[in-house]
Amino acid sequence: MLGRIFAPLSTVSLPLVYGLSHRALLRMGATSQERCLNGIRAHYYAMPARGAGDLPVLLLHGIADRAQTWSFVMPQLTTIGPVYALDLAGFGLSGFPPGQRYATIDQQVALVQAFIREVIGRPALLVGNSMGGWISIRVALATPELVVGLVLLAPGGAILRGRESWEPFLHTIELADARAVRQALRQMYGRPPLPLYLAGHGLRSIFHRDPVTQFIAHLDEQAMLRPTDLQALQVPTALIWGEADRFLPPESREFFCANLPNPRLLLLPGCGHMPQQQRPRQVAAFIRRFAQEISGQAPATTAQHHSQHSAG
Repeated sequence: MLGRIFAPLSTVSLPLVYGLSHRALLRMGATSQERCLNGIRAHYYAMPARGAGDLPVLLLHGIADRAQTWSFVMPQLTTIGPVYALDLAGFGLSGFPPGQRYATIDQQVALVQAFIREVIGRPALLVGNSMGGWISIRVALATPELVVGLVLLAPGGAILRGRESWEPFLHTIELADARAVRQALRQMYGRPPLPLYLAGHGLRSIFHRDPVTQFIAHLDEQAMLRPTDLQALQVPTALIWGEADRFLPPESREFFCANLPNPRLLLLPGCGHMPQQQRPRQVAAFIRRFAQEISGQAPATTAQHHSQHSAG
């Protein structure tokens, strides 16, 4: 009975939140823009630099998410330089590759490369959460000349032990029923705010759409990240991980910590898979410090090992 009463409210709650965050970004000085890139209608938010900073920052969200996930962080990064938050292909307000209802990792990588070349116009600092971190790494490997540095927030894509490592994750994101939604929220956020439980039906609908289900169905293990990929990175790298994150396979954090070349590291106790939403001030401050360290230095020589453990 309660499910029938709350289901309609739950379904509309996420669009309401997206609408509010869209208007909030515009009030804070962002512009909402579109550009056709590689045949894809790409939507993004842009904020001009505030002050003397001139290093562009490009924010990339995770699977089933959108650019507005960076709403709390974006305005705090404008002292670094101009800031852009891109809706990846098939998510948010961006369209699909021609003739498809989803985009592969390679197509997302090509979209980001085109965005840096044609919209930003110079190398950028890439900041990616989950799938966005995976894409950022692939961009840096393929075209290091486009990337000044990487900030990875709980990045996805680790090959680990192959598909068997990812079976629990794939089962989780099926979100078969309300119980599975609650479990996924706890894995993502640790202690999710009550409004997120209310948005459960909306969350299920997003994970059940083609950009997610078809992406998973067509995922090629060759696109996943191996230790040698991380070890080959030529740009400075920073890693942010919430210690309450149970969304990705449990070996993921160690995979990145062990194989990234001398990353700056920020561990956030009590934080889950979405640090940009749960700890925006700490995340923004960490990114600003990292940007200051690497600004104006040669990418191959600026990565220094530094681990920071924050009490949240």
